[in-house]
Amino acid sequence: MAQTPYNMDRFAFGENWKDFSQRIGQQDYEKAKASVQRLVPDLLGKTFLDVGCGSGLFSMAASSLGASQVVGFDVDPASVEAAKGLIEKVAQWDRSVRRDAIRFEVESILNPNLDRRLYDVVYSWGVLHHTGEMARAFEAIKDLVGPDGRLVIAIYNRHWTAPIWKAIKKTYVKLPRFLRPIIVWPILLVKFLVAILVVRQNPFNRDRGMHYYTDIVDWVGGYPYEYASIQEVTDFFQARGFVQVKVIPTAGFTGCNEFVFAKDERQATDLICVES
Repeated sequence: MAQTPYNMDRFAFGENWKDFSQRIGQQDYEKAKASVQRLVPDLLGKTFLDVGCGSGLFSMAASSLGASQVVGFDVDPASVEAAKGLIEKVAQWDRSVRRDAIRFEVESILNPNLDRRLYDVVYSWGVLHHTGEMARAFEAIKDLVGPDGRLVIAIYNRHWTAPIWKAIKKTYVKLPRFLRPIIVWPILLVKFLVAILVVRQNPFNRDRGMHYYTDIVDWVGGYPYEYASIQEVTDFFQARGFVQVKVIPTAGFTGCNEFVFAKDERQATDLICVES
């Protein structure tokens, strides 16, 4: 059973994922699958660990892309429940999804008794900055990457507005449920206008198959919340023997920067050559 080694107000990520999993369509799944393939184009025969699996959508995508064994875990039991329910729907859309090779469980990356089994690909998109102890989560996740493995993570970018967002998120989780829309809807409108006028993107066309409203609620309420610059994340893992293969900066200001790290220089060089 997972242990949560901190005691603080938290956003109900699992409830948000359950709502999302009930509304997801096949097109959303295909976008999620494409996003995994963009970061890990050669999953055939690889073992895959999804840390903070949420709805489990990306675990299912990894299975379809050829992963031999997929394990997804999340600290929120509601997320795991959503993932176990969603897999039946996704398997009807994509017969390449091997349900018998996917396992979802309740677990925390901060659990000191975490199973230290190694994986070929360790994937954690937009999760570790919500643990309440991001540096400790970084230390824990690096130990799950196999000798020839890869680490794929996405972390909120450091920006001068980040402390303001942290205060907003903390306020959100402390509010009664019926008052939370007072924060959500103005921010939804502002982010919509920024996406259209500044970033020049359609906010309803989500690259990873997410839904705009689900993402906004996750963003506004996503507490605990930490952030780091590209350099800070790169320095952390390079100091521990990892080699950077790929970095995809966020298109916005405080969105997620995406990283792919390899365990050694030779593997990193091979991957860069294959993907270039």
